[in-house]
Amino acid sequence: MSIFDTFKSIIKVLQDAGKIELIQQILEIQQEHLDMQKKIADLEDKNKRCEEKLKIKEKLAYENNAYWINNEGKKDGPFCSRCWDKDMFLIRMHTCPNPTARICPACKTIVNIEPGDYHPPMVSEGDFGPY
Repeated sequence: MSIFDTFKSIIKVLQDAGKIELIQQILEIQQEHLDMQKKIADLEDKNKRCEEKLKIKEKLAYENNAYWINNEGKKDGPFCSRCWDKDMFLIRMHTCPNPTARICPACKTIVNIEPGDYHPPMVSEGDFGPY
């Protein structure tokens, strides 16, 4: 028997006895129970997201101003270091007119993903289309 079935049974007995105040108290307890269940579900979801981000963090390597993921010996990326460091969002960077540079579609950070002295020029938001 679930807790809600138990509440129903108790309320039925109290109705038959005409105990309206006790029914109201039971309904308040039932609502508190529902609120606690929602809070538990929210915390479990938050915990799951944190565990997923921790797994990602363990695979991240910072190289040439961007993050890369090592997946079974294969290098995947680049991912925006600003978005990860600030908000823990793993945003794949897109190509730019300069083949050695990449731009983040979320924050517009531009990085050179190959070693060297190239510094990407400052660009306006419309220079790369819808990014």
